[in-house]
Amino acid sequence: MAAETLHDPMAVHPAGGEYHGGAEMTLLEHLKELRNRVMVCAAAILLGTIASFVFWQDILGWLIAPARADHPDFTLIANSPTESIGIAIKIGLYGGLTFASPIIIFELLAFIVPGLTGKEKRVLFPGMFAVVGFLLLGMAFAYWIILPRSLGFLLDFGGDEITPLIRGQEYLSFATRIIFWVGVAFELPVVLGLAARLGLVRARQLLGFWRYAVIIIFIIAAVITPTPDPYNQSLVAGPLFFLYFVGIFFALILQPKKKAPPAASQES
Repeated sequence: MAAETLHDPMAVHPAGGEYHGGAEMTLLEHLKELRNRVMVCAAAILLGTIASFVFWQDILGWLIAPARADHPDFTLIANSPTESIGIAIKIGLYGGLTFASPIIIFELLAFIVPGLTGKEKRVLFPGMFAVVGFLLLGMAFAYWIILPRSLGFLLDFGGDEITPLIRGQEYLSFATRIIFWVGVAFELPVVLGLAARLGLVRARQLLGFWRYAVIIIFIIAAVITPTPDPYNQSLVAGPLFFLYFVGIFFALILQPKKKAPPAASQES
């Protein structure tokens, strides 16, 4: 008598079917698949890190460029012999994660997708491109708009009495923090669309919440923006407020349709 195949009791079946070759995936097959996808992500991060480390000086120059828009002689200092190599390593790690992020998102979704219905797959994969697209859009906005204006304000604040001598590590943390968090903040439409898809909110509720959203958005902008002036905060808050309404549009498209209430039976 053939031994009974052990199946994973927690496995979720796709609509209409089974997994590989018409058979369910065992727990061991799930673990192997997870291992393979983790290895792909690790390889992508490693390759991105090596490439970023090789070109770390070019990347650092790219990060310094916004400061040099108004201060052509701007340069960084190192307070210890190991600070330069620390900057190179940090740029390599940040660059590796950035370049590998689309692959990481794809592998994560590909691991989840076998347990989804065909309709959910058609929503999820465009969502992956939306996540990456809005992240890159936010990072580009931070680099081209927020950083030059913030640095122009901060570097000129002391006038002729203060000469800014900024350490490389501090500048790198400052620039990457703004670029990263503005990129994350630009994911607002994706978050609202996903919340609507899961039935947590409705587009009508989000539209009625817009006054409170303005306050929350300005709080987020105040946290992200390194300067206390309302001008730079508005540079972040304005696009986020626009993206809030883009998120309402996504929610309107993705939210589940309400089922019509059953007609009341008439007494004969």
